[in-house]
Amino acid sequence: MATSNRKGLSRTAKIGLAVGGGLVAVLAGGYALGYALAGDNLPRNAEVSGVTVGGLSTTDAEARLRAELAPKLVAPLTITANSQSITTTGTEAGLGIDYAASLAQAGGGRSLNPIAIAEVLFGGGPLPAVLTVDQAKLEAVVTPLAEKVEVAPVNAQLAYQGLEPKTTPGTDGTTLPRAEVADAVVAAFPDQPSITVDVVKTEPAITTAEAEQVLAKVAKPAVAANVTVDVGGKGRIAITPAVIAKTLTFTNVDGTLTPAFDAKALNKLMAGDLTRIGLKQPTDASFTIKRGGKPQIVPSVDGLGIDAPALSSALIGVIDKSGERSVSVDVAARPADFSTQDAKKAGVKQVTGSFTTYFPGSAYRVNNIGKAARLINGTYLAPGETFSMNQTLGKRTAAAGWMAGGAIDGGKIVERLGGGISQATTTTFNAIFFAGLEDVYHKPHSLYFNRYPVGREATLDWVSVDMKFKNDSPYGVLLQAWTTGRTGAQGSVTVRVWSTKRYTIKTTTPVRSNYRAPGATVYDDRPGCLPQGAMSGFDVSFYRLFYEGKKQVKKEKFAWSYNSLTPVVCGKKPKA
Repeated sequence: MATSNRKGLSRTAKIGLAVGGGLVAVLAGGYALGYALAGDNLPRNAEVSGVTVGGLSTTDAEARLRAELAPKLVAPLTITANSQSITTTGTEAGLGIDYAASLAQAGGGRSLNPIAIAEVLFGGGPLPAVLTVDQAKLEAVVTPLAEKVEVAPVNAQLAYQGLEPKTTPGTDGTTLPRAEVADAVVAAFPDQPSITVDVVKTEPAITTAEAEQVLAKVAKPAVAANVTVDVGGKGRIAITPAVIAKTLTFTNVDGTLTPAFDAKALNKLMAGDLTRIGLKQPTDASFTIKRGGKPQIVPSVDGLGIDAPALSSALIGVIDKSGERSVSVDVAARPADFSTQDAKKAGVKQVTGSFTTYFPGSAYRVNNIGKAARLINGTYLAPGETFSMNQTLGKRTAAAGWMAGGAIDGGKIVERLGGGISQATTTTFNAIFFAGLEDVYHKPHSLYFNRYPVGREATLDWVSVDMKFKNDSPYGVLLQAWTTGRTGAQGSVTVRVWSTKRYTIKTTTPVRSNYRAPGATVYDDRPGCLPQGAMSGFDVSFYRLFYEGKKQVKKEKFAWSYNSLTPVVCGKKPKA
């Protein structure tokens, strides 16, 4: 007979099954409840750029996010660097907010994953908004700030003052690292309406320490003694420390302070010595003008000299040596710096500007204005060169032939050597004015004299006031000047500019305004008193107009303010 071994469950087992089943039922119920509560909401503690969106549906969260963050896109956004600021907006800076992506990073949404459900119910935290960035716009708004704070570094310099080499210290520059600034703005927005970024210091290519080193190793030894030059067996000449100091320069070459000689200047300073040993110096072409005629070319003459670049190179090789120093250089043909052919190509062929002014025939005016005209006459300016009236006339001294005459000093009429040369200065200024050349610097008189065009005149002082203009044309410029008249008769001075015409120049009628009356009469019984009449002061303005054919291509404003002049009577004030 077969026997069965089946037995019933124990009591303990039955209780365990019951408990397990109940736990499953509870968990299943909790899961179902969590799933129901979580829904498609964001995590409970979710926050985007300070905006609480936890527990909200994606739709509601996005609406809240837009409502609170969108205004920040157009609110002022200040970016500061090195105490300089610019104010813009997020929108102007090319920044936008990706609301969907900002919420997606927070998590949430309908899920069967119990971990995700738990995150919705109990998790989340603060997160930054996800931005869209237009890099070109962002860099564009950073540029004005960079322009405010960026300073280029300045290289240290080395130059001679007399025979003493001196350094000028270099200075650090500042740079705004634009990529880093852009990153900082993106990282801070929209939470921070004000952002401060750092500038970066940039060292110069040539530091002060490097310049001092070159001074000690090269510049000082260079002027310690003569350098003897053997000129192709023709003779020996000495280049003195004074000549070395005038012609040796130190410039930045690929970040190194490098010595070099000015070969042209060296040749000029050696001209006398080269002539002494029998080398004929070249003569540049020049111009001569007979009154009423056209400029004629005086041909250039080539000469003999040295190979200046070769000499410069040889000198560089020995100037840092101590003791006796010598170099050799070959004799070379030396063409004129300004050849006959150069003169022919210069375009000095027609009058491009001319002006005449008239003056009383006092002895000092006839002398001084005539002398000024002779010094101005024949002056040639190559394209790019600048004319200086003070440099052309030289210091006004009695030994140089200048006479004392009336001049203005501190708003008063006084006597000065060279009195009256403002007449020549004014005439020259007007000639270049109508020639269309660049006015570099001029200063009208502090008082107005009706023999001059109002506003369109120029004074001169050896110490403080010059009249300069630049030949900004592609052609040569030749000045012609002469005077008429003699002592006791009215004189005139004329200045002509010869070149190739580029513009027709016109001027607007000067507008006078803001008249100022002279002060009350002053009586002066002191020796040396100079009487002066009353003059009103006023402001004046006008334009220089440039025409090419019938088309105005540019205009230039001129304005000046004339002082009033208090009358002075030499003598005691009459009793009432």
